[in-house]
Amino acid sequence: MIKRMKNKVPRRKKPKILTYFLLVFFAIIALLPLYYLVITAFKSMEEASTQATMWPRSFALFDNVKFVITHPDYRVTSMFFRTIFVFVMKTIGTLLTCSLVAYGFAMYKFPGKNIFFFILLSTMMIPGELLGIPIFEFYVNTGLKEVAYIPLWLSSWFATDVFIIFMLRQFFIKTPQPLIDAARIDGANELQIFYKIVAPINKPVFTTVILLYFIGTYNDLYGPALYITRQSDWLMANSISVFENLYKSGSSSYLVPWNYVAVACLIAMIPEVILFGFMQKQFMESVSGVGIKG
Repeated sequence: MIKRMKNKVPRRKKPKILTYFLLVFFAIIALLPLYYLVITAFKSMEEASTQATMWPRSFALFDNVKFVITHPDYRVTSMFFRTIFVFVMKTIGTLLTCSLVAYGFAMYKFPGKNIFFFILLSTMMIPGELLGIPIFEFYVNTGLKEVAYIPLWLSSWFATDVFIIFMLRQFFIKTPQPLIDAARIDGANELQIFYKIVAPINKPVFTTVILLYFIGTYNDLYGPALYITRQSDWLMANSISVFENLYKSGSSSYLVPWNYVAVACLIAMIPEVILFGFMQKQFMESVSGVGIKG
């Protein structure tokens, strides 16, 4: 009897050493660029510009940070708040317009609904650079190119982000229909249903949109480089070029102080790391698809 019971005891699973080894290996590879960025910030300009060492031979971090922060062209506070202004305008416009479009596609039935949605999704295949010239000419001819960073956020107020519309729709269609029917019976209009029922239930996906737009706006270099000509109006994405072009004399070959560039990159990363730390839970819920609870 005892032997039979011993035979029924499940054997412990052997640790998947190979799987763990591969995960650790690829994690190290993924973190190598960040590691090299950090150690470059410790190097002197001579070492950072001429030698590709995996460990700093000089310790000049405090001198590098002091040089970057005190540089007259590196006005990090004003650049950060200007970036936040563009982010807020883009995010509010996108959440207001794209969420309503997604709500319409998710909750209403009308002739040609699937066809219209397919045409909307097909516009994602059009490269954004293809429309760059006509859009640039529009802002130049209308005199809006240099006004309150309008070229960087105006389009967000017209539900132009198809990916966000698609993502919001996928979450809205999972909203329990009895809640919506009960609200309609109680006399609530569609806007009240959206803001009091649909939006609170789908809060994680709205958090994800905010996080994606912050990172996208914060790291966007194409837009600011195209529409912002005055250095006094630069955003955080332009701040790195202050030190990339520090010793540029006009020739094609010039010395780049990578130690200062690394420090500027690390300073620029701080808000992104802090924001993701606070919003990590909601972001993971949205990505894993468990943010909707019926």
